[in-house]
Amino acid sequence: MNARTALLIGAAGGILKEVARGLAEEGHSLVLFDRNEEAVRRLGDELSRRTKVDVVVGDITEIDAAERQLTGIVERHAPSILVNGVGGDTRVIGYADLTRDHFDQTYLENVVSTFIAVKVCAPRMAHDGYGRIVNFASAGGRTYSHFNNAAYVGAKAAVIGMTKQMAYELASTGVVVNVVAHGPIATERVAGAWERRDEESRNAVLSKLPMRRMGTVAEAVGSVLHLCSESAGYSTGSVIDINGGLYM
Repeated sequence: MNARTALLIGAAGGILKEVARGLAEEGHSLVLFDRNEEAVRRLGDELSRRTKVDVVVGDITEIDAAERQLTGIVERHAPSILVNGVGGDTRVIGYADLTRDHFDQTYLENVVSTFIAVKVCAPRMAHDGYGRIVNFASAGGRTYSHFNNAAYVGAKAAVIGMTKQMAYELASTGVVVNVVAHGPIATERVAGAWERRDEESRNAVLSKLPMRRMGTVAEAVGSVLHLCSESAGYSTGSVIDINGGLYM
């Protein structure tokens, strides 16, 4: 395995943090991009004991500023691995109570932010003849959700469709683009929202899950690491479902 440079967008998030640790263990250099300065610097300090780390504090949803930052990252580091992990919503809102603002915000966070990162990074990967891009969708984007709302589900479905088109356009360049679609994973944020539900609501949700439980963060990470690896070179436009049987 060749050591490469990986750019993680939303690096301080629950799943991405463990992805960063896994990539560091494999010997890759890391560029950690997140708006939570305290959390991302803490992660950077931890991982700098294992590998070369550059921490970039920025908000990917501030599109113009983020594009400038990403352009600088590509010029300095030429990352050949990109993981887009921004986006998430634990608000259960019925369709009749959603507003246009809900749609605008969730599309910005999930679709536009993913697009801008790929737009900036993929051309250099294509020029170099190698790239691994992993976008985060959701089981909700594959079907429907007990945990979110129609705006979020629509945005994650859009991420899947956008990824497939990008994969098609990049297929001959050595750059592969894939999606992981997680079901309910017990990150700190999701677990917090889960605890705020009453027992009846929790039981109702668990009854819909074939495994009768949420996934662990460790269970969420393995497929992401595979898609970042050299061995994923013949997988593109794929959707990897990690949902305990919620969607199959």
